[in-house]
Amino acid sequence: MVLNYIISLILAPLIAAIIIAIVWIKRDKYRYPQLVSSFILGMISVVVVMLFMNIADRYYLNAFRNLRRIIFYSFIVMGLGSELGKFIILRYHNFNKSSFNGPLDGIVYSVMISMGFAFISNILYFLLPYYPEIDFLYATTVIFANLFFAVILGFFVGLAKMRENKFVDSMTGLLAASFFHALYNFCFITEDIRLLIFYGIGAFIVVIMLYYKAYEMNQDHKRIKRD
Repeated sequence: MVLNYIISLILAPLIAAIIIAIVWIKRDKYRYPQLVSSFILGMISVVVVMLFMNIADRYYLNAFRNLRRIIFYSFIVMGLGSELGKFIILRYHNFNKSSFNGPLDGIVYSVMISMGFAFISNILYFLLPYYPEIDFLYATTVIFANLFFAVILGFFVGLAKMRENKFVDSMTGLLAASFFHALYNFCFITEDIRLLIFYGIGAFIVVIMLYYKAYEMNQDHKRIKRD
């Protein structure tokens, strides 16, 4: 039991530390100067979803009496509420920096924000009265799920940096990340493990495809700058 708590709590900051180490070794510490601050701001971004949850609790929208309530809570409260806070930080804290040039940079910053969010979310998950029963499968997989959401959000917000349709690309990232975050929570609320397994397989494929595309675009950007 204690080991489960420890693993759930250290996983997100451990992943963040590994990313920082890789970036500093592969490039240099000045390439992404806001990695640590992005992690910290990601922790603060949980305020948005907490606000959504408090409103839902006040109006008894977290009483899952029917499928409509479950869908609403999954998609609006947990999905949009969680990703909106991350989006605000990525779009208005990192987006205009010189180190943010495209989808790959967006993914790096988005992952750091999401790991900060996941870290503080798990602490609150263990402490708040909203959750009388602790599901360690959720507490562990939510870290990797947030990596998936981060890739989607970071890719499209990064794409917005390279194109004129900034609003469309940014909203695409926010809504897509919110949708997949909501679907993840829907699997746990309905206790549909089979759907969760297929979701995980699909998420892995999407992450690989988006990261590969982001890497290709980053290489093209470098070649254009050299030429």
